Parts: sequence; C-alpha cells; structure tokens
Amino acid sequence: MSEQEAELLVFMREEKDQFLKGHPQSPIPEEIRDDFKGLDYFPVNPSCRFHCRLNRYLDPEAVRMMTSAGVERDYLKVGYVRFIIDGRVQTLQAYRSAQEDRSEGDGETLFVPFKDATSGKESYGAGRYLEIEENPDGSFLVDFNRAYNPFCAYSERYSCPYPPRENWLDVEVKAGEKKFRDQR
Repeated sequence: MSEQEAELLVFMREEKDQFLKGHPQSPIPEEIRDDFKGLDYFPVNPSCRFHCRLNRYLDPEAVRMMTSAGVERDYLKVGYVRFIIDGRVQTLQAYRSAQEDRSEGDGETLFVPFKDATSGKESYGAGRYLEIEENPDGSFLVDFNRAYNPFCAYSERYSCPYPPRENWLDVEVKAGEKKFRDQR
C-alpha cells in the first residue's frame, strides 16, 4: 500500500465519520450523535490487500440472503476470489444484486459480505461488507482495510443481508471497521 493510498483511506474514514455524525440519513441514532467521536478501526494493514482475479461462474447462481429484518434479498453469485491470509488459502464468493442492471463493458462492482474470526469479538458480530471494483486489467482489489459495518450495526431500523455460510472465514481479518461501541 502506497503512502498516497493510506492517506486516501484515512480521508475516507474521516468523511464517513462526518456523515455519521451530522447527516440526516446517518444510521447513528440521533440521541447519541452529539457524543459520537468516530468509528473504531483496526490500524491500516497493507497485508490485508489482495489483487485477485474473479473466477466467474459461467451461469451465475440466483441466491437469497436472509436479512436482519427476517426477509430475504435476491442476489446473483457471480464468482469467487482467492487469497492467502496467515499462510492459509481463503475463498470469498462475490455477488451482484439480482435487480442490478449492468451494461456490458462497464467496470463491475461486486458485493462481498463476510464473517471472520474477529466477528462478535473485535468486529461486528453479524459480519462486515466489502465492495470490490473491477480494475481496467480485469482484476479486483480485495482490500479489507475498507471492510465496513452494515447500517444495522448502528440501528435496528435497517435491514442488512447476513453473510452466507460460504463467506465465513476461519482466520482473523484485522483490518477495516471494528464493532460499533455505543458512545452514550
């Protein structure tokens, strides 16, 4: 990770904290926003960034993910990425909303919900999310430093998909957002 990439990550985190503290659409309950000091993050960890090829499925599978509100959402499982953490090969499935209309030739952004061995301890128990974008060369950057909590981590008003069992990692991913600590 270059110094410029690390600075951009810190800037993005600061912008998110500003949004969460003051924006009308913030998921942080209004009664605690005045005391909100920002999210907790793992330190930036360059070893948790991977340039991966997406192993695409020829015929993406339609899947349903249960949400925190008890309803299901439809997705397409479009492929998987592989990488190594702590000397162990890990695999994550990548999804696209079944309702998303994608034009050919556009770079693709995929949804990667996951749990890891920090879930429920240092990070949000229900899991965290990544969005991975296709680079011009066809690779995807899987950067766990950008792992974030779904809005349901902050408020029960939101309905968030739970990571499917196939995206539960058995290693710790000490990067990205930590669990939200109610700052009242």
